[in-house]
Amino acid sequence: MDNSYTIDISTNLAHDLTKLTISDSHRIVNLDIKYLYVNIPIPEIIDIARAQLLKHNNKNITEQICTLLEMVLQQNYFEFQEQIY
Repeated sequence: MDNSYTIDISTNLAHDLTKLTISDSHRIVNLDIKYLYVNIPIPEIIDIARAQLLKHNNKNITEQICTLLEMVLQQNYFEFQEQIY
């Protein structure tokens, strides 16, 4: 299935982004789960992300992003050799 919202090579993303007109209301979200580790300290990561996001976003947007981030980090199931971890 062709998905126009995924990028495999970061240089392609950089090239594609140079063609866009991005306003202050736009947000780019990268949810690259390929390199997530199962032992990520989720509460600490959320706190760090929240602090950084609040520097550039309002509280509502920050909380929305943190909610999505927490959901992704809490639900990082994967299958390896027919076993689900």
